[in-house]
Amino acid sequence: MITRRGCLKLFTLTGVAWIGSGHASYRQWIVYRSERLMIVAGRWEPGAFPLTQEISTDINRAVPESRAEASRAPRLKRIARLILTRQIELAVVSLDEARQIAMGEGAVQSVGPVPLRVLVFLRDPYVLVCHADFDRDKAYLTVFGLFDEAGSALYHPQFATLSTATRRANELRIPLHVGAREFFLNPERPPAPETGETIPPAVNRE
Repeated sequence: MITRRGCLKLFTLTGVAWIGSGHASYRQWIVYRSERLMIVAGRWEPGAFPLTQEISTDINRAVPESRAEASRAPRLKRIARLILTRQIELAVVSLDEARQIAMGEGAVQSVGPVPLRVLVFLRDPYVLVCHADFDRDKAYLTVFGLFDEAGSALYHPQFATLSTATRRANELRIPLHVGAREFFLNPERPPAPETGETIPPAVNRE
């Protein structure tokens, strides 16, 4: 079981980061992203970035230590490279864009296939994906942050069970992340902060 102390070890300020702006050194960027759970969305997708901001807020509410932060990238190819090189762990993309990244097709053909995993299906047509090597416990906590106190999905209740999420992932031809699978098998909320206070209830986004 993941403990609150374990959360602190896993995740070492909420806002907006512009990817590839060139205004900070690469070393500064490495330090910055290492202290946050960066979630990238495409600047060309009008619905993706607001959705990414919403899920960052929800994750931070449930797991403050994550320091989840929404960011934007100018092109799908850039998102593919960021995930492939593990510069950013998570991305909110459309189902079609997720397929392109995973298969190395279309706009990301020059990048090649990226080993993707599904974390959560969001409101259509978006999905939250990550690199296949994304830490299992971090994945569990990320999915946990997108469910409310009653264990209901905040964004897409239709795919809020292991069987339905797995079926949808198989249709997408991108496997469900092992951390997401573990959450669906044992959706236990992590212990409350050290103050003993209850984690505030989530607001359903559907």
